[in-house]
Amino acid sequence: MNQVLDLNNKRVFDISDDKKTLELRRKNCITTVSANPDGTFNISHKKVNQ
Repeated sequence: MNQVLDLNNKRVFDISDDKKTLELRRKNCITTVSANPDGTFNISHKKVNQ
């Protein structure tokens, strides 16, 4: 996973090496977005304990 930073040098999300999955983390929730071959997306959410 590679970090993607915004213009303020803050981490926005992580993107996979194959560039088909990204992960957003806000507080204790992780949202994962992955691309399907037909151009649609899979989106999942999970809570993590910190």
